[in-house]
Amino acid sequence: MRISELSEQTGVPVPTIKYYLREGLLPEGDKRTPRLTEYDDRHVRRLGLLRILREVGDVPVEGLKRLVAAAETRGTVHDLFAVAADALVPIPPPPGPGREQTRAMADAIIAQAGWDKVRAESPDRDNLAATLELVGSFDTHPRDPSEIAPYVAMADQLARQEIAHLDDRKDRVGLLEEMIVGQVVFATVLTTLRRLAEEHHSHARFGEDRRD
Repeated sequence: MRISELSEQTGVPVPTIKYYLREGLLPEGDKRTPRLTEYDDRHVRRLGLLRILREVGDVPVEGLKRLVAAAETRGTVHDLFAVAADALVPIPPPPGPGREQTRAMADAIIAQAGWDKVRAESPDRDNLAATLELVGSFDTHPRDPSEIAPYVAMADQLARQEIAHLDDRKDRVGLLEEMIVGQVVFATVLTTLRRLAEEHHSHARFGEDRRD
């Protein structure tokens, strides 16, 4: 198909497709003549993934590049997932005065959860530590590591379910796409459901409370 047909089929504007091609986010098409390049289902599939990541996950271009590079990772499917996860996570903020303490707390939380296969260099260890450091600067919960326990249990249950439901009949790229879409899309779904649930339970607790 031509680039105009690719655009029509995927809903991605032609200028955006050309930008993705320039940035290496899409593989080159089959150049038939100097004025005619053909595209195929690989491009449709990749554009669908890029569209979800940009529109739902708001993943920046540099993150998209890292994800595309992750598809070339050798080793096990788990190794592939680890590289993709690192491409999706934000860069941990610079450490503050309490980071050493909260990093130790984060490592302890991960160990107590039994997640002994989490890499020591995983950037999300530092992201968890940074979040705990930030929370510690406010008079709010969690004021004690034990308050994290319900979140750890829910995260473990959710992650176990998501990994178990990956379709292992797919090839490496298909599994990578499913993992990425699951993390990005269902993170948004989960956050939205939480806000809805908190609105409901807030009314149950504070609907009649007028603290003027």
